[in-house]
Amino acid sequence: MAPFRRPSQKLLLFAFLPILLLFQIQSAFAVNLDDFLKDIKNFINPGKLAIDSAITLAPGGDVANNGEVDAGDIIRFSYTITNPSDKKYAFATLKTNIDRRQLSFIHNVQGTSGITDDGETISIPNIRLEPSQSLEITFDARINYYQDADKTVSTESEFLNSDKKLIEKSAKKEIKAKKINVDKINSTLNEKQQNSE
Repeated sequence: MAPFRRPSQKLLLFAFLPILLLFQIQSAFAVNLDDFLKDIKNFINPGKLAIDSAITLAPGGDVANNGEVDAGDIIRFSYTITNPSDKKYAFATLKTNIDRRQLSFIHNVQGTSGITDDGETISIPNIRLEPSQSLEITFDARINYYQDADKTVSTESEFLNSDKKLIEKSAKKEIKAKKINVDKINSTLNEKQQNSE
């Protein structure tokens, strides 16, 4: 049996050299190496476009000042579209799928050059979304007055590319609006007008 020989320093150096080099690179360029690995991961498996939507009372939109969403109140629709991939979208459309007949006085549009209204729903055309970019679009609208029953205003938006092909769909968001009678509406509006004078 051959006696145990201790490995030479050269052999140990060659065995651990790749590990030492990787450690040195990681230590010296930690952020850059992490970004590099993230870029490789995104190239192999690009992130999926995401749409986050919300419906809330708009600032100053609570006509009755009761902290509830009632017919006649102004609500805010918000959409955040995030593109984590390296794909660029031009002339895309965000279709909100809001029942347009429930809303009036659409205003305070931000994050886009405009909206389209076909009488059925509201769409946001000509969206340009660069790689690794997020875009926030908001607009306000008044909930129509009605007396028959409480209404649910909802949105389940769809992001369509320039060929009108569905890229992504958001989760459905909704808000319940309580009916309000005409006498209460008129008295609330008169009271607000008197307080402002």
